Amino acid sequence: MADDESSSTSDESLDVKSVKFDPLKALYSTKIKLSGTKAPIYDNVSKFEAVMSGLSKQSKKNDPTTDAKQGECSRQRFLSHQESVANKKKIEKRDWIADGRNVLSKMQRTFGPLGMLHEYMENRTRIKVYTRNARGIRGHVEAYVAAFDKHWNLALEDCFEIWTRKVKRKAPALGIPSDVSMMDEETAPKVIVRKIEGKMETLERHVPQMLLRGEQVAIIVKIN
Repeated sequence: MADDESSSTSDESLDVKSVKFDPLKALYSTKIKLSGTKAPIYDNVSKFEAVMSGLSKQSKKNDPTTDAKQGECSRQRFLSHQESVANKKKIEKRDWIADGRNVLSKMQRTFGPLGMLHEYMENRTRIKVYTRNARGIRGHVEAYVAAFDKHWNLALEDCFEIWTRKVKRKAPALGIPSDVSMMDEETAPKVIVRKIEGKMETLERHVPQMLLRGEQVAIIVKIN
């Protein structure tokens, strides 16, 4: 009886389909019986798991399509949720004005510092905008805000600008000015030199409208 139990136990430990299968014992046993002689051979356990999960497929020797693809580069395998998305139809360009998505509508939905700027625009509060150049503060502009955007580009009205620059000592061009230059001088804002200190001069002018780029805005102060 003991021999029968030991033989039955040993058979179960060598049976691949049994729950009591012992792989270490099967490697050194000469009584192991394979379920199939044509079973594929894999390099490692990871390769076996990939084939069982469907991520990789074993090539068939008798399949002519696989023989034709042996010289080609292997293609990367993707899961179902990792595959490329199908091409979508091009969305027609929306009418931003009809949808209300423009600068004027976005100004009303601002908050924080831009919200305060919108409040100054609605209440017609005069502000002072300090401008800068490549080296430091260039000057300031006192004006009313007409419009702005998220990049701090400002459209200003009734602007009074004061700025400093180096004194220009170029000789005037010779010849009689043409009619075009005379018209430019008449339409251009009048620039007044307030003071000259060494090589720097301070100028001022009044401009009805001005577009100030956001990269030139240093700070904005409310004028009481």
